[in-house]
Amino acid sequence: EIESSKGETIEYLLCQDQDTLLFMANLGCIEINPWSSSLPDLDRPDFMIFDLDPVEVEFDKVVKLAIEFKKLFDELGLPAYCKTSGSRGLHLYVPLQQNYTYAQSQTFVKIIESHVHQQNKELTSFERSPSARKGKVYLDYLQNAKGKTMASVYSIRPRPGALISAPVRWEELTPKLQPQQFTLRTMRKRLEKKGDLWQGIFDQRVDMKKALEMIGK
Repeated sequence: EIESSKGETIEYLLCQDQDTLLFMANLGCIEINPWSSSLPDLDRPDFMIFDLDPVEVEFDKVVKLAIEFKKLFDELGLPAYCKTSGSRGLHLYVPLQQNYTYAQSQTFVKIIESHVHQQNKELTSFERSPSARKGKVYLDYLQNAKGKTMASVYSIRPRPGALISAPVRWEELTPKLQPQQFTLRTMRKRLEKKGDLWQGIFDQRVDMKKALEMIGK
């Protein structure tokens, strides 16, 4: 049980094993949206999340933008993982040492996104209102906050075709990539062929302080 900012007590389900996952499915939880922090310290996130959310933008342009982020991640020596949102966008995750607060994480993400925005103003936007950012990709650094949730990797999304929020290799980010490739029907074969692309995501966590020093050079 966790007390919200409004003073309400909310009881959350802790899912750590297959039995609990099956219990959630039995409750009708089609979409699974976890926090980006974990016990024992829910105030310190496990990830920095870069949410690329397009409005009336061709998916190949979202892919192109994700590649721009990857170039910057490589320059800074940041390990990064990509997945489709299961809808119209892409989610980029950078595993983070649990030494930092959500506020620090959000600030770092905003710095990176602001840099990418400066180089891609014709395609990106920080406008929260969808009507104000038509034809743009929203860079949502505000997702990096306690209590915010994102569709889990491999989560089914309530979309036509039962799309999956699917992990993809960076080399798969080509103009041919489409979210509709990853569905409830196709994911099992993909897993059998490629395995879990996010299996080692916590093998290397980012030290944000060192990363900021790299930016300052």
